[in-house]
Amino acid sequence: MDTTVPRVSERRVHVAPLGHERDRIVEPLRDHGADVVYLLADAPDRDAARGTVDFEAAAAGPDGGRVDVDGLTDYQRDAWAEAAEFASVRAVPVALADVYDVLGVTTTIAARHGAGEPDGDRLFANVSTGPRVAAVGVAIACMIVGARPYSVEPETHRHDVREEPLTAGVAATVDLPLYPMDAPTTDQVAILGWLHERDDDHLTTDKWNLIEWARERGLSFLREAGESRTAKYRALETHVLAPLRDRGYVELEDVGRSDTVRLTDTGRRVFFAFQHKLGG
Repeated sequence: MDTTVPRVSERRVHVAPLGHERDRIVEPLRDHGADVVYLLADAPDRDAARGTVDFEAAAAGPDGGRVDVDGLTDYQRDAWAEAAEFASVRAVPVALADVYDVLGVTTTIAARHGAGEPDGDRLFANVSTGPRVAAVGVAIACMIVGARPYSVEPETHRHDVREEPLTAGVAATVDLPLYPMDAPTTDQVAILGWLHERDDDHLTTDKWNLIEWARERGLSFLREAGESRTAKYRALETHVLAPLRDRGYVELEDVGRSDTVRLTDTGRRVFFAFQHKLGG
């Protein structure tokens, strides 16, 4: 784990799935001086959209938050209480079996704390304490925002998680490699979001409709396109539709003299994961 000295104003923010663990959650937080801790508590049937975080409720604690405290095991509640002895703990409901929800929540937390920005907080994430799908979502989020993922090796293993944690003790904390990820641009996320809204209202969208919507909202890809209709179409294709189409996030369908742009299921999930780029 990164142990360099943080700036005076910088906080160490940790994200950890609240899985069937206690020691592997708490001890790395204690050892590395966590200031703020986000515990991702499993909520497979949560009502909120993927990737969203109610920060006010998260800061309210067990009595005012959105996490079902009664649904936690005794040792999960113990992990929460122990971490709260030395850090500000904020529990967030997440569908841990949904990689896009975990990814979106983690990137939203990163955006909230300015992770990766010159004056932002330093973000770390534990990939050891939840199901494997959650680990993947957390790890990918770290690649996107430039956070530090870490893995925690247990000293011993136990098996009946209904009675006690799966593991006990900490033998070592291991850094994981970082790889850059080509995330969609803010303009691309905005277009995905609008397609999502239109789709929910059972409305179709063609290219010119997208251009008009983007112009009204001042999206950057049109700023240097000029007034030429052809140039605007070219800018939309080059900076938005071609990259989204190549990644399978949108599809084009010929309808009469125009192309209808449709959001794919993958594109919808990617929007949920990256909607934090739109700033709320």
